[in-house]
Amino acid sequence: MSELESWRAALAWLGWQHRQAEQMVRALETELTATRARRPPPKPPDWKLETARTASGLRGVRVHIGDCSMDDGRTISRGEARRALAERIEPCSYYSPENALGMAT
Repeated sequence: MSELESWRAALAWLGWQHRQAEQMVRALETELTATRARRPPPKPPDWKLETARTASGLRGVRVHIGDCSMDDGRTISRGEARRALAERIEPCSYYSPENALGMAT
């Protein structure tokens, strides 16, 4: 076998390996897409606290129901939401979390 034939054989072999690798990548991408489609989206948090930056640090501004789109506040627990409302932090005016928490006045 000549040197040219050896290089052509190596090139053919590498081409075959390249096609095999591309086929595997496509199969794995298809599998990943199918897995993601079966997985339900993450549940929104139950409650969020909108904050504002002040000279003394962050302070609570408004309590939101978790899927409220009015703010991306940080996730808080039900107890923290109740405490914030009890401390006179304003409830969201669109979704009225105080009603959902049984704290309506």
